[in-house]
Amino acid sequence: MKRLIVILLVIVALSSNAQNNIKLDGPKISFSTLEYNYDTIVKNSDGCCSFEFFNDGSEPLIITSAFSSCGCTVPSWPQKPILPGEKGTIDVKYNTEKEGDFQKLIIVKSNSVEKPKSILRIKGVVVKNIRN
Repeated sequence: MKRLIVILLVIVALSSNAQNNIKLDGPKISFSTLEYNYDTIVKNSDGCCSFEFFNDGSEPLIITSAFSSCGCTVPSWPQKPILPGEKGTIDVKYNTEKEGDFQKLIIVKSNSVEKPKSILRIKGVVVKNIRN
């Protein structure tokens, strides 16, 4: 009986280890950077930035959605599939009407086999327009 239990444990351990070493085929998303720092930005100025991403996989990558942690940050994304080896951008528009520090998250969902959800971050400080 003990021998049977030991054999079963070895089989389970080996199969678990084999599953962890399997490389997944399919679309794979990777970003050049996950954070954009506006540093200091003037009130009511252009609050646009872009996050470049790549499809490092073997099948077309589809961005299914992108949304932010609040309504003052609006992301847009490619509606067409990104083919293997190609790149795309997630464009983000931050509303710079309110003065002060900000830090916002953008959640990107895709059909990536390794990372179906990516989190991007923007941050900075909005200041009054100071004229000399």
